[in-house]
Amino acid sequence: MKFIGHDSDIINYLVNDLSLLNAVIKNFKKHEVEGSPAISILFELAYTEADVMLIFRDVFTNGFETNPVGGEYQIDSCKFYHIGSKIYFSADPDESEDGVNGISEDDNDFILCQSVEGYLFEAGTEDNH
Repeated sequence: MKFIGHDSDIINYLVNDLSLLNAVIKNFKKHEVEGSPAISILFELAYTEADVMLIFRDVFTNGFETNPVGGEYQIDSCKFYHIGSKIYFSADPDESEDGVNGISEDDNDFILCQSVEGYLFEAGTEDNH
């Protein structure tokens, strides 16, 4: 497991082969970190043999109505922004012309939180110690 950044750093890191596009959600967990609400999501990336875990901390709003694990929840489109002092992620965003930029009331499966941190799990790294 490798720490790959937090907040804007992690948003900018998740491009090219490490993109969340076409990733599958393998694990979704609501929990607490240091007494504050948190959500951890483990993504199986589509373009590399790696998984990425994002931990959304100090969650203000959890817009996931159901746990996305259990079926094949693939991310066809997403929003992942640093808006002011908050982080916004939607795994099923409004793609209309009005909703494409920023937060839309028609976004689904979203999280609004204070911060996010990311970890990379690369295949085979456990064997290279």
